[in-house]
Amino acid sequence: VIVYGTIIIHRKKYNNMHLLPLDEVRIVALDDIGPERQNGWQIISPRKSFNVYAANGSEKSEWIQHLNTCIEGCQRKSAKKVTTELAPAWIPDDAATHCMICSKVKFSAVVRKHHCRRCGKIVCSNCSTKRLLLASQSAEPVRVCDPCFAEASVRGSAM
Repeated sequence: VIVYGTIIIHRKKYNNMHLLPLDEVRIVALDDIGPERQNGWQIISPRKSFNVYAANGSEKSEWIQHLNTCIEGCQRKSAKKVTTELAPAWIPDDAATHCMICSKVKFSAVVRKHHCRRCGKIVCSNCSTKRLLLASQSAEPVRVCDPCFAEASVRGSAM
C-alpha cells in the first residue's frame, strides 16, 4: 500500500491520508523539465495519480526500482485483474496561465483553475461545465472538461 496525503505546515501536522493498493499502481519515470521538475516519476492508479520528485537521479532510480519490485510482488500474489482505467496525473497549477482548452481565459485570483478529473488538464469553468461518473475515482460525478465529456458521451458512459 502507498500512503499519501499527510502534510506538515509550520510544524503543524495535517492528516488526510489516503491509501493506494500496490497491486493497482504503475510507475512511470518522468523526463526532467527545467530546474523545478527534475528526478520525477508518476504514481498512477485508478483512484489517484500524481508526480513525485527525488533529491537526485540516483535516489529516483532507487525509488522506482524498489516500488516496481514491491508492485510486481503484490501483483503476483493478488488475484485482481490489472485495470486499464487509470486516473490522470494533474498538470501542476503553475504550468498554465490560460485555459488549456480555449486558451482565451487567463487565470487570476478571481478566475479559478479547474483540473479535469479525466485528462488532468487545467481548464476554465466555461470549458468544464459537465460532470461525469468516474467510478474508480469517486462515487459521485466529478468535474471533467467538455472535450472529455463529449468523448465519453460518444462511448456511452456520460451522465
